[in-house]
Amino acid sequence: MNRKLIFRVDDRLIHGQVIEGWIKYFKIREIIIVSDRVCKDDLQRMIYSSILPEDCILQFYSIENFINNFAEIYSAKRSILILFESVRDLYNVREVLNDEIIINVGCVASREHKIEITDTVFLDKDELILLSKLREKYDIQVKKLPWETAVEIKNFLSLIGE
Repeated sequence: MNRKLIFRVDDRLIHGQVIEGWIKYFKIREIIIVSDRVCKDDLQRMIYSSILPEDCILQFYSIENFINNFAEIYSAKRSILILFESVRDLYNVREVLNDEIIINVGCVASREHKIEITDTVFLDKDELILLSKLREKYDIQVKKLPWETAVEIKNFLSLIGE
C-alpha cells in the first residue's frame, strides 16, 4: 500500500463521513487533529477518542506543536489523516505542505457571509483568499468522500469577483 498523508479541513472533525469514508477507504489507522481549541478541551478530546474504531490511534496537536513535530510525522511509513477545523488552521501550517500531501476541503458549515462552494463547503472571503494562496502551489480537492469527483476550482478568488 502506498502511504497517504491527507490534510482535510472539516469543521466537524470526526463524524460518519470521516469514519466510514476516509478512514475505511484509505485503511487509515492513525488520525491527527490539529486544533489549538481541541487541545485545550479535555471533554472534546475524550469524545473524539471514543468514536473512532478500536484499531485507530488518535493524536492531538496544537498548530505550533504540529509544525514542530511534522518531520517525525512525515517520516512515518503509514497513511495518516490529519484533520483541521478551519481553512485558517490549514493555512497556518503551510510551511510543512508539499506535493505528496493530499489537501482536501470537505465540510465547512454555512454561516452568514459565506459563499456556497458545494453542498457541504461554505467559505467566506478571507478563507477563499487563503485557499487561493495555497492553490498557487498545491492542488486542493473539494469533496465530501474520497471516491467522489472533486470540485475543481482553479481560481478561488473568482468566486468573490476578484
